[in-house]
Amino acid sequence: MSRRYAGSHTLPENPEWIEFPRSDGDPSLLPKNTTRLVDSDGQVNFMRPVSLDESLAILWRVGVGAQLAVRMGLPEGPNYVLKAWPEGYQLFDHNKGPAKAPRHDAYLCGSANVNRFRSINEFIPHALWLIQDPTMDRGNCSCKYCTKQPQRIISDTLGLSQHSGRRSASVAGAVPHSAKVGRPRREAREPRQGRVPPKPYAAVRRAPKPPKVLPGPSDFILPERDLDIRAALISGEDQHPRWFRKGELLWCHLEPPIRGRTPDEDIQFWPALVEDFRVKPQPVFRANEDAQQDRDAQTEDPYREAVSGSPDPGESDEVPVAGPSKSASPAVEAQGAVPWTVKQWYVYRMKLLGTTQHCFVTDEQVLPYLAYAPSDLLLDRVREELSEYLQTVPIDQMDRDVDRMSDFDPLEPEPQGDEPDAYYAKYKRAAAPYTLAIQVAANVAQYWLPTDEWECKFTIPPPGSSPTRASPHPEPSASQAPPPPSQPQPLPPAEPSEPASLHSLITQSLSQNAIPPPPSSRHPESISTQARIPRTSTVAQTVSQTRFQGIWWGTERIWTDELVRLKIARCQFAPKGTEMIYPPAGPSPSTLESMKDNPEAAAADPQRLGASEKGLFLRLEGLFVVDVPNAEGTGLTRECRASGMVYELADDDWDDAADSSSHTAATGGSSKGKEREVSIPNGHAHAGSGEHPPQDPDGVPTFMTQPSPMKPPPLPNPDPSVPVQETAATILSQTSPEAAAQQKKEKAHTLNDQLSHPLLSTPYPLPPATKGFKFRPILPPDHEAVISLSLISGRYYPGLFHHPLMAPTVAHALTLSADDGGLYHHRHLWAMEGLLPGIHQSMDPRHWRRSRLVMLQEADREARDRLRERWEEIKMARLHPSDTEGRWEEGNGADAMEVD
Repeated sequence: MSRRYAGSHTLPENPEWIEFPRSDGDPSLLPKNTTRLVDSDGQVNFMRPVSLDESLAILWRVGVGAQLAVRMGLPEGPNYVLKAWPEGYQLFDHNKGPAKAPRHDAYLCGSANVNRFRSINEFIPHALWLIQDPTMDRGNCSCKYCTKQPQRIISDTLGLSQHSGRRSASVAGAVPHSAKVGRPRREAREPRQGRVPPKPYAAVRRAPKPPKVLPGPSDFILPERDLDIRAALISGEDQHPRWFRKGELLWCHLEPPIRGRTPDEDIQFWPALVEDFRVKPQPVFRANEDAQQDRDAQTEDPYREAVSGSPDPGESDEVPVAGPSKSASPAVEAQGAVPWTVKQWYVYRMKLLGTTQHCFVTDEQVLPYLAYAPSDLLLDRVREELSEYLQTVPIDQMDRDVDRMSDFDPLEPEPQGDEPDAYYAKYKRAAAPYTLAIQVAANVAQYWLPTDEWECKFTIPPPGSSPTRASPHPEPSASQAPPPPSQPQPLPPAEPSEPASLHSLITQSLSQNAIPPPPSSRHPESISTQARIPRTSTVAQTVSQTRFQGIWWGTERIWTDELVRLKIARCQFAPKGTEMIYPPAGPSPSTLESMKDNPEAAAADPQRLGASEKGLFLRLEGLFVVDVPNAEGTGLTRECRASGMVYELADDDWDDAADSSSHTAATGGSSKGKEREVSIPNGHAHAGSGEHPPQDPDGVPTFMTQPSPMKPPPLPNPDPSVPVQETAATILSQTSPEAAAQQKKEKAHTLNDQLSHPLLSTPYPLPPATKGFKFRPILPPDHEAVISLSLISGRYYPGLFHHPLMAPTVAHALTLSADDGGLYHHRHLWAMEGLLPGIHQSMDPRHWRRSRLVMLQEADREARDRLRERWEEIKMARLHPSDTEGRWEEGNGADAMEVD
């Protein structure tokens, strides 16, 4: 006996019958395995015919009849029910699984055009075609199998309920609304018309200050966060930073690549997930000094050659093989000297998407997700091969493998032979898993999630409190957003005879982000405790706010205290400066001198040669949730925001003192607490706090190892990301009360200091800026910008252009002629280093998910569903070639599976 279906469905009183005047049914096509047989494992797999008066059949007859009546315009009131199935049709209950409790799935079979209908919603448009089209022209049918469209599109077009359609696919007892009795139906809401998406939020305010007296930290900094940030800041001889984190999605370089018909169609990178990493040490014998210099001269970085104007095409197009550096023969051991040195690098364990394969790679064999994108030629070729593969693969094999696609190994040896048919066979087999892998990666890029929450405390000064001497204006409340900065005025368009300038293109593409909300829509920023704070209080309030230590942003893992790229250009963030925002840095004298020989640059506005048209960076110091009015103005909705200091890219030798007089005049004779800017030899700038450590003349810190945050050593061990000089000051501050008091005066606390840090740890410095530039803060000390997360482009990777896999691409971009697009053709590259706004290469997540695991699972499931839908369409076309041959030939290219 089969399991009884949930629910008991009966015919309504006085039904109005609907009959089919014609049918495309063929009884010979009905399933033959209708006998219940139990195999040796206690399993069953058979199709049980369902009679017309059974509960399941009544469910289908009532559901289809009600929808047909609506679409045929029949009078309202009667209960319309199918009198019978079309001739040759039969409803079956598929029993599969353990004999005592098999799984039940309902299928309507018998159509000569469709293998089977899996739900009521799938059959409704086909039934309507049988009733209304006497010509029986299948081109007039709008079901998913005749139109080769996904069911969700058809359901949306016909207004069918997705919920009821899904439930009717299994015999769980779903009943159409017309057959339900009991709770009255709720009126459907009218669709919203002309809803304008909310604009991203951006404002500048004073950074909230922690309470004066704080107990011991109750929250601790996540060890993973501390290790990831410090590992990314490591620099020095024989030391390499670790850019990538667990759970991030990267591009893994294939060596050798999977060769296509042409080099432009080769599959050189495969999307992969970082599962783990470890440090690999190796002793290397020292070579004599002359031999070392000769090797350095022979292996000069191709990007530096391109910058100097003399790239070597032979070397710039060659990608070096990742792995440890090879040394010469061992040198003769000197008296009292160790004849070897130890080199270390990171090894990542990667999971190749779309397969079950794993591999181990080094930093030189992987790239960030935004640093590479498959070319259109490659995607077109893979799409063609996928369609051809689905047309020729055995149907039973594809039915088994469509949910796995895991047998292929992208790293397997290439077949022997130089003939195209010899090596191209691997390319054909790679088409399906590569398409699946790219779609999974694109889906992961759509998700985001703030993580590792903690309780932050800060003080809110009372309204009307007396201003401090450093600032003549009262400090705004931490729960109130200050007025947004002045916005850039659009520049006049370029003359028709001249090409569009970079400034005009940036202004046009980012104008929406730069437009402030109207005064009526400005609202106070809310925090979770706002309702408990009396607005009339005259005493400073100490409040608590839930903050987060990190965020999953698409394919990237971002931690607070890191530098992130922003989408907007500097000229869109107070281009003339305000009382709380410094004006953009102009070009340095050396830049102006170098532009004298370039007539086009010499005629341009000097401000365009400075920081004005470059990107912005945010030091992510806070991640928190606020309550803001919703779009309808009927209530509040929650929005995640980021806060921190904003930096611009200024020329390395630009002097801030030259602009101080103009800024003072613009702000009414007050510098608004602006402190003297200190230049650091490594190309950074810092406003007064002494956060960036000095370095030796070569710009290399004098440190070697890193202390463990979980079990610190008894004696202080230098931090790899900070020189010993600053580490010593931190040690003294933790052991000497006098030194601690002195350091407290010199350096103000931040809210993140409330988290318990590893013993003897030092603050995180800024990463190095792009060569020739320095980071310049554009806000006064003790101020921060508060922005919507939608303005964040992604992580900043210092020195990305020097990566072995990136250097050939950068060298080619620098030598591209103006006829081929020039430098602006590769604007996505320059955006990765902040030389252009981040909008040109940005991560744009849209959907929140509750964990990283859920993100990966849903991304994989959605990609496989799309591939499965594509396979079902092609399978039906192959099973019925006479009816679909013409349609397939007409839409062969357009019906291929699209890759986001």
